[in-house]
Amino acid sequence: MQIGRREILVGAAAALFAPPAWAATVSLGGPAFGSYWRCLVPAGTDKAVLMAEATRLIAGLDAELSPWRDDSALTALNRAPARRWMQMGDATRTCLREAEAVQRLTGGGFDARVGPLVARYGFGQIAGEVPRAGRFELSGGAVRKSHDALTFDPCGLAKGHALDLLAARIAGLGARDALVEIGGEVRALGRHPSGRSWRVAIEVPGVERVQAQRVVRPGALALATSAHAPQGHAGPATTSHVIDPASARPAAQGLLQVSVLARTGLRADALATGLLALGPKRGPALARRAGIAALFLHRASEGVVETMIGGIDAHFIA
Repeated sequence: MQIGRREILVGAAAALFAPPAWAATVSLGGPAFGSYWRCLVPAGTDKAVLMAEATRLIAGLDAELSPWRDDSALTALNRAPARRWMQMGDATRTCLREAEAVQRLTGGGFDARVGPLVARYGFGQIAGEVPRAGRFELSGGAVRKSHDALTFDPCGLAKGHALDLLAARIAGLGARDALVEIGGEVRALGRHPSGRSWRVAIEVPGVERVQAQRVVRPGALALATSAHAPQGHAGPATTSHVIDPASARPAAQGLLQVSVLARTGLRADALATGLLALGPKRGPALARRAGIAALFLHRASEGVVETMIGGIDAHFIA
């Protein structure tokens, strides 16, 4: 099924469903982390206030968590010597705790310490080596690391956390019904102004023209998708930007893409990244054991083959 990027966001192509009530919604958005943020809110929402709040939030998170900025708090932490306590923001500490939790949950499939390997293959900015054993210690508002070479790469989960924060900020401004997206990760609040559930689409990976693999009603859950091509790349990727920590090499592309539904964007984003890194056998096996709601898209001679786990298919409407 082929639909446009606007319908990818709202998940309701006119060719497939009754035309959505576009007149009842307004669309806002802007740049975020080398990608974009977007939201649909009911007409009548104070757009100026929402734009100002969203822009302020994104700018603050970028200043704290960007590995591409020499002046970010994250870069200062990554360059700090071992055992030095560094005052870090709430977002960094939240992402560090979640990274450790998902690393344990995935048996190392998700590992936010591999930033230097990502850079080695041309997709990142974090220099250095990856110590065999290294951890971050948190105490109050401060963080310190165990090894000089230890670094933290939040790119596998920061968008999900930003999504949670942006959705909460929008709800705090009184928008009970909204659809929020950051770089393809999506959260829904309430319902579409027409009264139906919000609908979003999962794209077919590695094709030039945007096509929907599935259309989803996420409800109160966050939807995150991880694929091999870096953000903004159209068509197939020759080398994955996702690292398999077990091999210290780019993840194999027999498993094309993973989409996850979870209670937070932070958890959904990290799990989608980790499951993709684990590959076509270890990824689905882990999702079954852990009860993770996930859609795996595999490469096969007959095309793209789906594996649905954890009840994710109950959210599909097409």
